[in-house]
Amino acid sequence: MNMRFSSRDCFSQNVEDSIQKNISLATYNTFRFAYRAEFFAIADSLDVLKALLAWASRFKHEVTMIGGGSNLLISGDVKGLVIVNRLTGINAREHSGNLISLTVAAGENWHQLVEFTVNQGWFGLENLALIPGTVGAAPVQNIGAYGVEIKDVLARVQVINRLSGDVYWVNARDCGLAYRDSHFKGKWLSTLLITAVEISLKKQGRLLLTYGGLSDRLPAQPSLKNVFDMVCQVRSEKLPDPKTLANAGSFFKNPIVSQDQHEVLKARFPNLVSFRFEDGFKLAAGWLIDQAGWKGKQFHGVGVYEKQALVLVNYKDETADSLLLLEAEIKQSVYDLYGVNLEREPVQLPSLMYLDHATNLETLN
Repeated sequence: MNMRFSSRDCFSQNVEDSIQKNISLATYNTFRFAYRAEFFAIADSLDVLKALLAWASRFKHEVTMIGGGSNLLISGDVKGLVIVNRLTGINAREHSGNLISLTVAAGENWHQLVEFTVNQGWFGLENLALIPGTVGAAPVQNIGAYGVEIKDVLARVQVINRLSGDVYWVNARDCGLAYRDSHFKGKWLSTLLITAVEISLKKQGRLLLTYGGLSDRLPAQPSLKNVFDMVCQVRSEKLPDPKTLANAGSFFKNPIVSQDQHEVLKARFPNLVSFRFEDGFKLAAGWLIDQAGWKGKQFHGVGVYEKQALVLVNYKDETADSLLLLEAEIKQSVYDLYGVNLEREPVQLPSLMYLDHATNLETLN
């Protein structure tokens, strides 16, 4: 009997043939922990991604999608299918007036996108330079630096439903964007994966220089490129390059306390570094950890970065065991000293609540 296969059948079969088994994730996370994926594949187009999700659904495999792995703490082998997001493409649309809309695929490099917009003379992303990871990470963590967050310029997010394969857009205002948080880390964790974002930029804009002392290091009338270059310089001075020293950037969120708690802390610690935030205050986690005596400390094969106590680094370990112990020690000492709980910024994989969920861990980093 003759059998006929459609081109779609052949395509799906080719995608399935590309799935690998028992692959080390050491080169896919910037901590370089060498845990393994049960199944592994790279998605470089929406069609490939849909086929991979269909395969996982058919065999009832869990799905995890990662980008640059720069905001990721892998602490064990990962069951199911790990998909590396390599979707690429940038499309710019110029509107009448002052607006530029950019549609950017989730697998694009974030810093390269920022550099591209600055070279075009478009305002909005310059303070977010040199943040490692991919574009798809930006909404997940609501990335931010020097007084700017991605929610300030994000218009909408394209997602794929990992169960149905449907692709559609979600308005940014519906994504639950908050301080280093979004619905992609919460109620949408098990269903939606980010495939692209739409960003609104300005052809003429106002530079934000008040945060982090940027204005003190810039000319009296700085250009867009001046700000971009200075942000890159400041970040390079404070943060280690993941390519040379394994790390996931800022490991702890800046804790937020009430006004009453802030007053108590300020009375006890006059040099406390804090910033007004909504109805309370945001404390500088790096300052708290530094004052607790952790900056530059080493613990087995990991440690606290000597120039920035907010960053944990991996010198030589292949597993996360020592890092998790170090994290616990730092949290306890800061709580004992200040009564403040620190919260981790990188997303842990496998998730402690991981049963049959797909995770959307870009960078996230």
